[in-house]
Amino acid sequence: MRITRMKALATGSSLALLLLALAPQSVAAQATVPTWREITIYASDANYPAALARRGVQGDVTVELAPGAKGRPGAALVRDSSRSAELDALAIAMAKRQDIAAVNGAQSGLVTIRFRKDHTTTIATKSCADFNADAAWQTATFPERSLRELPALSESIGMLVYSLHRNGSARQSFPGVEAIVQATVAACARAQDAGMLDVMRQEALKLIEE
Repeated sequence: MRITRMKALATGSSLALLLLALAPQSVAAQATVPTWREITIYASDANYPAALARRGVQGDVTVELAPGAKGRPGAALVRDSSRSAELDALAIAMAKRQDIAAVNGAQSGLVTIRFRKDHTTTIATKSCADFNADAAWQTATFPERSLRELPALSESIGMLVYSLHRNGSARQSFPGVEAIVQATVAACARAQDAGMLDVMRQEALKLIEE
């Protein structure tokens, strides 16, 4: 009976260790894992499904990658999720395809893949309808975040500030970023077919004139 109990305890201990190894790492533990690669994928890339982009699905995925032996795929595990199962699965597949060997003796490293719908060359043609899809996704998926953190808005604000200062429209009364964001969100909700950047500029000028 004693031997049976000892075997049961040993089995239980082994299972606990296995579960501990598979559990998500703490922030401190993750900090010791080196960053091996950071990749940005835009909606124009074939690796970014058009259906996801149309729904406004975007975000960052950090994958811990352990390279396999020669000719064998490595192991990959999501350490920081985009909160989209589809993007996480894409990121894991992409990380496994990276030709990375162990660096400086590290057994694993972090590969961060950023899925971005927009960049400076696409903002000018972005419609309010497309922006509204982005805003809906952000609000539903990251309720704790401000909409000003949307990549499209970050890019647009920078372009707006530059253009207003260049032609002298801003003067000394440039409105706050949050006020512009809120006005743009409200205006785009009313004008689906309008250009997002045009709407943002119009709303910023209204705020400046107040």
